[in-house]
Amino acid sequence: MENTDIREAGKFRGHWFFDFDGTLARTGEDIILAWKKTIADMGLSCPHFDEVFRIGPTLEKMAYELFDNVTPELVAELTERFKPNYDESGFPNTAPYPGIPEKLQSLKNKGAKIYIVTNKRHAATQRIVKAIGWDGLFDGVWSFDSFPGIRYKKPELLARLMKDMNIDPDDAVMVGDTKGDIDAGKANGVRTIGVTWGYGTQEELVEADEICELN
Repeated sequence: MENTDIREAGKFRGHWFFDFDGTLARTGEDIILAWKKTIADMGLSCPHFDEVFRIGPTLEKMAYELFDNVTPELVAELTERFKPNYDESGFPNTAPYPGIPEKLQSLKNKGAKIYIVTNKRHAATQRIVKAIGWDGLFDGVWSFDSFPGIRYKKPELLARLMKDMNIDPDDAVMVGDTKGDIDAGKANGVRTIGVTWGYGTQEELVEADEICELN
């Protein structure tokens, strides 16, 4: 496992798949504010929110972790109410991490294709990409719900994308801040880069081929 600067990360590959939250952009504050507003709007109590909440899992998964004896109906209402609270917030506290815009542009200049692969909902991801000023920068933006009627886990989503685009694993890299990102890359035989500035922990990244830090 190597340690490198973000600007030098990765032996050159033609296809770069990036996680979004905690990898490309600092999104946590706006997500947390939307969750807390949703909980308050519904008159719910979640005293252990700050201890349990994590950035990364889907809305549904996080709802089950936050509340005891939760029902599918409550999860559905929580997620539906969360969407406008987040999607229409304007994302005032969301911003790219230092060095990320330059790294993305450098890859593009070298002829690489760059993609977002995230557990975040597709509609929200697209809105944030546009708000940040990255509209048109990526060669593809995909989420667990990108395909109508199908909700993929990240390893399965990455597998489908690579198959659909006929991408050789030896010409691809997966970049992310959590174990789920590294596992998705490993499951598909691509080089993995774990980033230390996001919402995961150092322990989650031990199996990455490369560890990248902001300098």
